[in-house]
Amino acid sequence: MIARLLRRWMSRPLVLCARIIMRTRIAPNQLTLAGLSLCAMSGLLLAMERPLPAGVLLLLAGLFDTLDGALARQIARASPFGGFVDSISDHYGDFAIYLGLVWYGVQVADNAVVLLSVVAMFGSLVGSQIRSRGAMLGFDTKDVGLFTRAERVIVLTIGLCTGWTTVALAVLALGNNASALQRLGYVVAQRTRVDTPVAKH
Repeated sequence: MIARLLRRWMSRPLVLCARIIMRTRIAPNQLTLAGLSLCAMSGLLLAMERPLPAGVLLLLAGLFDTLDGALARQIARASPFGGFVDSISDHYGDFAIYLGLVWYGVQVADNAVVLLSVVAMFGSLVGSQIRSRGAMLGFDTKDVGLFTRAERVIVLTIGLCTGWTTVALAVLALGNNASALQRLGYVVAQRTRVDTPVAKH
């Protein structure tokens, strides 16, 4: 939901930023990999029990993740391979964050952080798998579900920067898995509609 609003409200600023980046000759995939590097650094900072700078880096990584697609469209280099690189980088970046959170929870002896991190990561991975398998069936679930990557980044960034990490993880654990079920329900409903024969009058 937030992702759709951001695309609508931030389309012009993103285009402006993309045009500025064009002058530097930075490639979209370079922005993608830069975002992945920031996620890895954020996860490392979490493991070092430094949630505030980790939250700042996570927010920057989310910005890079948004700009890479805008830049690719501006220079007419949007491609399936670029989408593939972006998706894989997102998964590795998410894993780095959740691994850092699990390590942080172990270090501070907070079992709730460990458990909620694992549950949130599971929901995120299952949601991505449903999207991928749904696309193979011809159903686009990119905008289906309450939580997309934009919502996950925003919720976790707020939690890390305010000290409400456990609350943020609880929201993610619920939201990620609820979104995965929403996508599953959408694919099943669409497939059922396709398979249902039209009654002849």
